[in-house]
Amino acid sequence: MALFMSDEYVSQVQSALTQDPKWAESSKSFKTSIAFNVTDKGLNYLMNVDNGVTAFQKVPPGTGAEFSFDGTYDSWSKVAKGEVDIQSAVLKGQLKFKGSLTKILMYKDRFIRVAEIMRDVPKEF
Repeated sequence: MALFMSDEYVSQVQSALTQDPKWAESSKSFKTSIAFNVTDKGLNYLMNVDNGVTAFQKVPPGTGAEFSFDGTYDSWSKVAKGEVDIQSAVLKGQLKFKGSLTKILMYKDRFIRVAEIMRDVPKEF
């Protein structure tokens, strides 16, 4: 079992998204980049989505993305455990969101699917 937010875990999330029919359908005409930053651990991953192809890469802090979510390991762990959904974590200030609010609302279902996959991938904390 992979350690949450490790390279191995992120690779498994990428594989799960690639194999997920819901994600395949919703991402086929979608192009964006999303940064997932674990601020207290120095872990920064960029998810690029380009017309159905999803790829993650480890990046330096501050790497540009259309959207970014920043939070502590504890905050991300709560999302991954299903204790709080990503939208509530942002509204409660547990995750800091950067990007267009209008676009994020349009893409809400896609972001929720990513969070669901993150929750479903086996992991240890």
